[in-house]
Amino acid sequence: MSKIYCIGKFQFDSYDKYQEALEDIEKIRYISKKMDINEPGVAQRLYTLIREGKIIFKSVVGDDYLLYLSDMVAEDYRIMSKNSFVSRITRKFQQMSPGQVVGAICMAGAVVCFLVFLGSEYRDQQKTRELEKLKNDQEISAASDWLSAKLMDVLQKEDVSEEEPILAETETVENEVYAAEFTEPKGPPILPEYERLYEANADFAGWISVAGTEIDYPVMQAVSESSDFYLNHDFNGTEDINGSIFLDSRNNLESPDDNMIVYGHNMKSGMMFGGLKEYLDKNYWMEHKTVTFDTIYEKAQYEIIAVCLSQVASEEAGDFKYYDFIDAGSKKAFKKYVENIKSLNIMDEPVKLSYGDKLLTLSTCNNYTKDGRLFLVAKKCENQ
Repeated sequence: MSKIYCIGKFQFDSYDKYQEALEDIEKIRYISKKMDINEPGVAQRLYTLIREGKIIFKSVVGDDYLLYLSDMVAEDYRIMSKNSFVSRITRKFQQMSPGQVVGAICMAGAVVCFLVFLGSEYRDQQKTRELEKLKNDQEISAASDWLSAKLMDVLQKEDVSEEEPILAETETVENEVYAAEFTEPKGPPILPEYERLYEANADFAGWISVAGTEIDYPVMQAVSESSDFYLNHDFNGTEDINGSIFLDSRNNLESPDDNMIVYGHNMKSGMMFGGLKEYLDKNYWMEHKTVTFDTIYEKAQYEIIAVCLSQVASEEAGDFKYYDFIDAGSKKAFKKYVENIKSLNIMDEPVKLSYGDKLLTLSTCNNYTKDGRLFLVAKKCENQ
């Protein structure tokens, strides 16, 4: 098997060709030292000299260099043509009288308006066609439903006229199909007002609102593998710097945990949970204590009983992590949680919580310290 010689991306099956490539590389290095290929016209001169045989390359390395020069020449021509066009337009305007300049600008404006009008007309026609298609689809669907109903009537009449054994067999088959198509889904039923939103995005978990504030948003819930997805995506899954309000991926909607944790960005615009910082004012807290949080399965109201400041604890530290309290598990664990909440609460009001209370935590960032967090603890109202 013959030896293969390599130079970068090139391979040579003989030593002589390898030597020719090395010679071409030396020529290219020499040219690079003597001439700046980025100067105007240099690439063109080099390209011409090589094409005329005044500079000779013997290998594919030289051929590759020639292609590189041709790209440089093409780019130079493009820039020169653009500059030439701009220069011609500039000179033309300089030669025109003020009245001609105004006329030219008006003409250009008229052309632009015409193009915008055409684009608008095209979009309108597209929307019209889409609406017509939807209407046609609806009409076809309605016709299909009518035809199916008529066909079922005919089949039912035929079934009555047939012999009894055949009728019994037909009913059995139809019952099996009916059961397969309309089996009730597992879990509690979705509230009617949220069915369409859930169909649009199965990550939709519910809706949160606080009367008298800007907080009035859908709540999303991503799976644990993408728990931070809605930090920078909206309801439709489109990237959005505001993100979405989202439920902790560890929470269970079908069987609510002791503590439902909802997150949102602290936006300067006040969007998402940007308004939670208003709760640092006791008067504001007193006037906006009620939170409505409907999951897709049930409606509920909560009363905010604590406004707390904390920070993200390091993995090694044994500090209290409010964002890890999902289920109490025991009275002792719940009591310890309440003690921590009391120590972090900035309001001089008692925190009244009992084992078995269902909680809702609203969490956002706060720059009072590094990795600071502001979170509100709310208790589910007893009549819920």
